[in-house]
Amino acid sequence: MTDHPVMNLPHHLVVYGSTAAVLLGLLLAAIFFFSRKTPSDRLLLADIAALNPGFLHVPATSPQGPISAEDADAHDTIFILPDISHYTRFMTGNRFAFGHARHVVFSLLNAMIDSATRKLQLSKLEGDAALFFVDSKQLTNTEIGQTVMDIFAAFFRERARLIESNMCPCSACRQIKDLDLKIFVHRGRASRFEFRGSIDHFGTDVIILHRMMKNSVKGHRYVMVTDAAADCIDLPGELETFKLAEEHEHIGKVGARVFQISDAMALTFSQRDQARSSRSSDLASKLKQNVITATRFLRRSKLSN
Repeated sequence: MTDHPVMNLPHHLVVYGSTAAVLLGLLLAAIFFFSRKTPSDRLLLADIAALNPGFLHVPATSPQGPISAEDADAHDTIFILPDISHYTRFMTGNRFAFGHARHVVFSLLNAMIDSATRKLQLSKLEGDAALFFVDSKQLTNTEIGQTVMDIFAAFFRERARLIESNMCPCSACRQIKDLDLKIFVHRGRASRFEFRGSIDHFGTDVIILHRMMKNSVKGHRYVMVTDAAADCIDLPGELETFKLAEEHEHIGKVGARVFQISDAMALTFSQRDQARSSRSSDLASKLKQNVITATRFLRRSKLSN
């Protein structure tokens, strides 16, 4: 019986040869993978869904009922996005102030969500903002306008309650009165998909909505309604208003109208059906935040040592 040539090689040469073959195979696979050309520069959501079944799930129903096959890709949607003004400045401070700031912001967001979701659906939270949506034909112009004003009222009622019930001298709690609100309203077509329990949207109009949050308006309390949404909302006639157009890269010029909310109207909102303040519950929540912050700080200190 004749020995196989490989069996006659020294053991270390066999190992080196095998390792080289594996590395060469990996190199060729990498070259093949990265040299493939895709139809476009962007990975579409449809591609992700095809590669990962179940990763994206388009809801089978909308607020108006079942989604038809031809309407599954995009919906004519009204987006309403309340955004808390002065959030960044408010969230900075010492460690304990940060915990109290988070309690205040969560309380304000929760109040707005409770008000908005009587008519709208919540898509997701975005730090200091909450994105709501509704199919364009589901509500009347008056209902959309009233919902926007109700969100303002909920914000200012809760802000007044937090100020009244506050007994803490920290930097965050002293600045509650400085928080204000802007609301952005836009209408456009967007695909919907469910991701990790929340309904998200995909499309150019979603980008436009968020781009309009960065604008040239000097005030910190207003409603901005894009031209695309102008025909689907009625706001109180006594609001001071002006037009503007913002230029955005890759999008172009977007027109909008700004409705200013006066100090007197904000005060009226804060006094409307004001809930009784609960100093004990707010104090308990802030103390809990202090315990959490202290525990995390001590844990990090132990790890660093």
